[in-house]
Amino acid sequence: MPCLNAIKFIKSCMDSVICQSLSDIEILVIDAGSVDGTLEVLAEYEKKDSRVHVIHSEKKSYGYQMNQGIAHATGEYIGIVETDDLIQEDMFAFLYDEAIQENADYVKGISEGFYQGLGGLAWRFPIVPYHNLEDKCVVIPKESPKLSLYDNFLWNGIYRSEFMQTIVFNETAGAAFQDIGALFQIVCSAKKGVYINHLVYNYRQDNSSASSYNKKSFSYVAVEYQYIEQFVRKLSSEWEQVYFLKMASHSIDRLRFMAASGEYWEESKMGIDELCEKLSYAIKHRIINAENCPELDNVQMFTENPYSSFLVFRDEFRTKFQKLNSILESIRGHNVYIFGAGRNGTFFRMCLALTGIEVLAYCDNNEKKRNEQGLDISIITPESAVMNEPNAYYVVAVQKYIREIKEQLVGLGVDETHIIPYDIGLDIHLLKELIKK
Repeated sequence: MPCLNAIKFIKSCMDSVICQSLSDIEILVIDAGSVDGTLEVLAEYEKKDSRVHVIHSEKKSYGYQMNQGIAHATGEYIGIVETDDLIQEDMFAFLYDEAIQENADYVKGISEGFYQGLGGLAWRFPIVPYHNLEDKCVVIPKESPKLSLYDNFLWNGIYRSEFMQTIVFNETAGAAFQDIGALFQIVCSAKKGVYINHLVYNYRQDNSSASSYNKKSFSYVAVEYQYIEQFVRKLSSEWEQVYFLKMASHSIDRLRFMAASGEYWEESKMGIDELCEKLSYAIKHRIINAENCPELDNVQMFTENPYSSFLVFRDEFRTKFQKLNSILESIRGHNVYIFGAGRNGTFFRMCLALTGIEVLAYCDNNEKKRNEQGLDISIITPESAVMNEPNAYYVVAVQKYIREIKEQLVGLGVDETHIIPYDIGLDIHLLKELIKK
């Protein structure tokens, strides 16, 4: 558990680890000199639980902390937990049983990203490390380059210690993106990996101090891909293609973060220039193309003029955010129903929660949806909604059927001006912006 100044989340994270159903675990927290009270909290856990060991690390880099932890680990398998996240109670028991059964170098489950709102409300989305994972897949990773396009995180699995000790994290300065090189090494060298459709990990997205927000992040990404080059040179052209496709994906992801911030990160200029140069080479030699890179147009625009590309993305995001604010202001102070309890509806519910707007309920035509559990408010029929609150406002979050739903509500007697379409989609940067405000 690499750690630095995690006081806001350390207790909930540690509780999720020490309460694992598999009790025979060693918990190594590698702290790089926290000064916000985190060390004092960890000392209490260390005093109460003999399995907890705090390793005091120099403040060098995330990679340095990870290498320290792996060097000290004595267990048969190694798991990784970020200290602002939460893990499921059965994570290690479940993954360990599968690892022993399959004699695998690693076993991974699925995760959920989450945003925590007021009153415990959270919006969640799935993170699946294997394409079209329905149940369980056993693979030979080193013969499956395309795995790297879906398997993007370290913390959703466990790794055989002997295998993990062959993986060397890059130790360049900084605390960001040094998992990229480690993941590449893992996938291109593992003889057996297992992916299972079982929730094991909860990945926090509402930590405003996370590395994703770092203005030097392009440079960190560029350095990490420099590091990976030494491994790519020894591999086939398929691995080279995956290398460039992941670089393109990371670059566009960083561009979206920068665009949402509204500021062009001059601190990342050298990294941006280096990534653009490498991606231009890949496009010129058709290593990445329209067939294998869905965002090729965006990648090409980025390589040709990073600043212009930033402006396009920034303006797109501002338009979305203005549209969201317009919807929020139009319903503020009114009784509100969200029509649609699917992903768009629950996403919009989180937007409302972050701005303090209350919702009466979801309404939905789908009977199966109305029987679902786990939502913080009920799901009722449109007829019940209109009967309960004739003058309520309806935000329609079923993008495919907005026109039909509007006709349905008008037919039930709802004032047409009280029906507002939500067609912005699921842009997590909108939540990040609302959290900042």
